[in-house]
Amino acid sequence: MTQSKSMKQLSSQFFENNGPLKGINICVIGGGFVGLASAAGFAQFGHAVVCVEKDSRRLEQLMKGQLPFFEPELEELILRSIQAKRLSFTADLRQAIKGQRAIFITVGTPTGADGRTDLSALEEVTLSLSEVLEPDQIIVLKSTVPVGTGKHIESILSQNGRKNKPFAVVNNPEFLREGNAVNDFFRPQRIVIGGSVSEAVELVANIYKLGMSQPVPFVITNNETAEMIKYASNAFLAAKVGYVNELAGLCDLLGVNVLEVARAIGLDPRIGSEFLEPGPGWGGSCFHKDLKEFSGLAESKGYSLLITAAVLASNDRQHNLVVEKIKKLVGTLKGSKIGVLGLAFKANTSDVRESPAIAVVKNLLEQGAKVTAFDPKANGAAKEHLPALEIAESPYDTIRDSDCLVILTEWREFQLLDFKLIFETMRRPNIVDTRNLLTPELLSRFGFNYTGMGQT
Repeated sequence: MTQSKSMKQLSSQFFENNGPLKGINICVIGGGFVGLASAAGFAQFGHAVVCVEKDSRRLEQLMKGQLPFFEPELEELILRSIQAKRLSFTADLRQAIKGQRAIFITVGTPTGADGRTDLSALEEVTLSLSEVLEPDQIIVLKSTVPVGTGKHIESILSQNGRKNKPFAVVNNPEFLREGNAVNDFFRPQRIVIGGSVSEAVELVANIYKLGMSQPVPFVITNNETAEMIKYASNAFLAAKVGYVNELAGLCDLLGVNVLEVARAIGLDPRIGSEFLEPGPGWGGSCFHKDLKEFSGLAESKGYSLLITAAVLASNDRQHNLVVEKIKKLVGTLKGSKIGVLGLAFKANTSDVRESPAIAVVKNLLEQGAKVTAFDPKANGAAKEHLPALEIAESPYDTIRDSDCLVILTEWREFQLLDFKLIFETMRRPNIVDTRNLLTPELLSRFGFNYTGMGQT
């Protein structure tokens, strides 16, 4: 390809490998979860980072060192990086990429109306970059993108004035868990880098190597394989969650404790213990859209991913199973008062995208229940999705005079509540604990009717 050949002409000092690794200039486009975690992490490594965010309100917050969402430790890391003058924010893309060696793109890639990934934001950024890219700059795709996107971006750049000018496109998928992003960035299980230009891949690898205090496995491959690795990883993890949730449903019918089963099978190194915790279903910004894209990709090639389709159906059913557990305790939902603790899709985040809690609450409201809810960080975001939802100021206000308490997010602070007081203030002492967060024996002594997920 023309662009790959021209990359061989890159100045030797740009990829200087003699002597110790040194910090370089980096631009990160997109001030969302992945962009901010990456920008702050790279700055902590010793690189000089400028982050581009076009939303004026969010930009104003970021320039003050304030995070527009909740993620443990990230706001402190951003503030330290700003104070060290290694991280800055701007809305000016043209100015931001001047003198930068690597340009990381972290814009959103949501699901489109056809169920496939919407690349419009990425394409818009690429068109803007085609006008201002400098020689030898490297574009690094960190957004989750369909297989073949690297070539698609190369084509856009070539068709818009970059054909005979040196550039490279590299794919570097992220594996950051919401609620644990800072730790995941600094202690990754692996770093995947895909590209056709060895010098560009090496530079991206060196960006990480500069700051890694412990050895990290690097998977060096081509763009298409790197893109596939991300989708394959998320699809497998979603399947693992779906499996243990279905297992919990069967354990409920057989009088078996799923927690003991999950612990035992998780001790098998071929299976592993992570993602074997039953719950109301998985959520967040990744699994649902990535599985839809993965299935759509297969279908476009005349192939069916039966497991992926089953995992999506299983997760949807899990929401309904939670509602059925509630109905089994309270009888008819119409007119019943339900107190909900937890609205975020998981603990330690304010994200409610594809949250099973939102799906369950919506179902309860549609069946005529009066729902009052509380979440330590996600109340505002949940209210945007469910305007009719009543938000309480505290867990106790949520539960007072309710017919059933439902725990939908595994916030540890819910374990520390005064359940003796809760028993006295509830209209009917029913608890559906979809996260198996509480101790059934203790609650039974208080007099609660307790139902978990797959527990006797």
